[in-house]
Amino acid sequence: MAIKFRVYKQLLLDTERIWVAKLDEDDTVDEFDTLEEAEQFASEAQQLDLTGRKYRVQQIEIADEVGE
Repeated sequence: MAIKFRVYKQLLLDTERIWVAKLDEDDTVDEFDTLEEAEQFASEAQQLDLTGRKYRVQQIEIADEVGE
């Protein structure tokens, strides 16, 4: 298993109870190898988000690809 850091986005602006990796099918899943990279991305994304949406980082485990 590999460790990654995924950025989650607040789905509904009036509650911090629902967080998603993608807001819609056109959105990207943002994963990073280091906590620092993920936190930097989340901070920049939150500053640029005109809706006031919050972003957070969570450590996840990714299954190794077959053949590794």
